[in-house]
Amino acid sequence: MVKKKRIRPTKEQAQELNRRLDAVIDAGHTNNLYCDCEVCQALAEQAELMGYRTDSTIKRPSEKWDRRKQEYERRRQIDLVKMANLAGQGLTSAEIGEKMHRSKSYINKLAREFDIKIFTKKRGRKPCH
Repeated sequence: MVKKKRIRPTKEQAQELNRRLDAVIDAGHTNNLYCDCEVCQALAEQAELMGYRTDSTIKRPSEKWDRRKQEYERRRQIDLVKMANLAGQGLTSAEIGEKMHRSKSYINKLAREFDIKIFTKKRGRKPCH
């Protein structure tokens, strides 16, 4: 199957696409990827006409993405409990990340999100006595 070369849209086509994009934004459907209202459908058809899409019908997502999202949330909750326990023991974010096999930035992000206090090592010179 040979891929059809996309021709550059005319100025009128580009203006029409921008008008339909503005209509979708005015309708407030910016975060809805699988919307099948008239405005979003018209935008999909215009995009297909101009060669930006191969199919103008908007398909529903598979269950795989919902399952992945649930697995991520579950793993995150487990990480949160482990992190809270290790933070209670007085470990730094780098030590927690090393024990949990997660990055330091991920640990800090979870701590900020759930307001968990993580200790930091004191910097500077050690006391002489």
